[in-house]
Amino acid sequence: MNRDQYWLNLCKAIASNSKCLSRKLGAVIVKDNSFIISTGYNGPPAKCKHCEWRDDKGAIYGDHKLGGWNDVKPNYICPRKRMGFQSGEGLEFCFAAHAERNAISIAAKLGHSTDNCSMYLDWIIPCFECCKSLINAGIKEVIVVNLENYDKKGITGRQLLEQAGVRIRAYEINS
Repeated sequence: MNRDQYWLNLCKAIASNSKCLSRKLGAVIVKDNSFIISTGYNGPPAKCKHCEWRDDKGAIYGDHKLGGWNDVKPNYICPRKRMGFQSGEGLEFCFAAHAERNAISIAAKLGHSTDNCSMYLDWIIPCFECCKSLINAGIKEVIVVNLENYDKKGITGRQLLEQAGVRIRAYEINS
C-alpha cells in the first residue's frame, strides 16, 4: 500500500465519526508525509447539537422528535435537503463545519502548526471558504479523490488555491 492509499484509508475511517445526515467526509493534515498533525470530519462545533436550530419565534427544527441526537435514524433526511436546498446551499441552516476547517481548528486548539503541511481529503476540491482557511493555515498541498470543484458558480476553491500557489492533486492509488 502506498502512502496516498494509507492516508485515504485514514480519511475514510475519520469520516465514519461524522453525524452529518448529508455526507460523511474526513480530512488529515500531515507533515513531511509522515506525521499526523490533525484530523477532522464534517460536523458541528464541540458541545453543539447537529441538525437543530430555532426560528425567531422559538420553534425548534431538527431531529429532536426522533429519539435524541445520538440516535440518528437511518431514514432521517438532512433538514437542508428536506427544505429543497442543493449541496452547498442553505448553509445558514447547518451547524456543521467542513472536515477541512475542523482539522485546522483542532490543530490550532492543540497548538500544532499546519504551516507547510499537506491535507488529505476523501472528497473533491474544497469549497471557496475552506480554501481561504487552508491558505491562511499554510497548507502547501491538497490531495483529493478527484479534481472536481465543490463550487459550481463564482470563484472556485481551485482558483483560489492555484492563485496562492497551493499544489492540488488527485490520489495516486496503485491497484
